[in-house]
Amino acid sequence: MKLLQYDIPLNVIFHNDLECYVKSKYGGKDIKIWPFYNFIKIWIEGNREQARNLWINWLVEEFTKYSLDIKSKGGMYQGSVHQYAVDHVSENKDEKWLNPILLSKINIKEGATVLVDKRIQMINSILNKGYQINIDDPIIAVKIKDRYVLKGGHHRATVLYILGYEKLPGVIVYSKPLWEFRKWVVKLKKFIK
Repeated sequence: MKLLQYDIPLNVIFHNDLECYVKSKYGGKDIKIWPFYNFIKIWIEGNREQARNLWINWLVEEFTKYSLDIKSKGGMYQGSVHQYAVDHVSENKDEKWLNPILLSKINIKEGATVLVDKRIQMINSILNKGYQINIDDPIIAVKIKDRYVLKGGHHRATVLYILGYEKLPGVIVYSKPLWEFRKWVVKLKKFIK
C-alpha cells in the first residue's frame, strides 16, 4: 500500500503530544513553543556556539528527567542521546544501556553533543541545498480536526518555519483511528517475533 504525501501548512502543525513532551510543556503545542525552535533560530541567526551549547545543555537536562521513560511515552530511554552516550563508554556498556542512571553526566553530554551535531548537519544541508524530502526518513503526522500532530520530522519543520516556508512538503498523514491501528500492528509484530 502506497501512502500519499501532502504539503501541510506549517501554522497548523503541532508537536507530538506524548506524555513526557506534555510534561515538558511543549507537547501538543505549535512550533514557536518547541524548545529547539529557539536553538535553531539562534543558529540560523549566526550565534552558532551559543545555540549549540544551549541545545546540548537542554538535552542533558531532559535526559536527566526522562532517561527511564520509554520512547513511546516521549521519553529518552534507549533513544538517540542514550545510544550516543553509551557509545562513549568504555566499560559496562550493556549495563548502562539497560540502566541509564549509571551514565555519567560527561557521557550524557557527549551523547547530546553527537545528536545536536547531527541536527546541525541537517540544518546546514537545508540552508545550503534547500529542503529535500527524505523517503527513507518520512515525516508523519496525525490529523486531528484542523491540526496535524507530528510524529517525526519536528526539526525539519522548525527549520522550514524559521526560514519562512509556508508548508512542510511530503508529509504522510494518518487519521487518528488509522494511526492507533498502525501502533497496534507494530506492537503485534514485535510480540510475534
